[in-house]
Amino acid sequence: MFRLVTVLTVICAVSSALLAAVYKLTQEPIAQALEARTKAAASNVMPAGLPLPEKVEVVQDAATNSFYVAKQDGKIVAVAVEGRSKNGYSGEVVLMVGLSADGKLINYEVLSSNETPGLGTKIAGNSFKDPLKGRFLKDNWIVKKDGGQVDAVTAATISSRAALDCIRDAIAKSKALQL
Repeated sequence: MFRLVTVLTVICAVSSALLAAVYKLTQEPIAQALEARTKAAASNVMPAGLPLPEKVEVVQDAATNSFYVAKQDGKIVAVAVEGRSKNGYSGEVVLMVGLSADGKLINYEVLSSNETPGLGTKIAGNSFKDPLKGRFLKDNWIVKKDGGQVDAVTAATISSRAALDCIRDAIAKSKALQL
């Protein structure tokens, strides 16, 4: 019995050490890949022809938010910020949202989502996105089913609500920059 416990303990210790080593080795590359993906998404939601956005950290309500700011002639012309919603059909939805200084939605890109393939994932499609582009940030960002002005994706109302939650979250965060 003692031998079995000893062997099992050694196996667990070696497995734990290997797992910790792999975690330590992959931690930095994973963080770099996430940062690169976030920067690429920020560039993709900006108007074409602008220089690459610079990252700006702003502390707001005891939380640090990362903004990607595009400037032209020293003035902010667009900003990209993550919008989050925990109300997705299958959990949290995270969008990179591009907002213009003149108070309009430029574009958005899905950073993270576990929505139902073929239904909820349509929030990333042009049929849902295109009618939102160019809308004023002060508009009603609620689906028609809830009394708003936005058509939800058919059979994916929950995912549509989550996407609009993300946009509203990004708009609220952007007020710290006083666009």
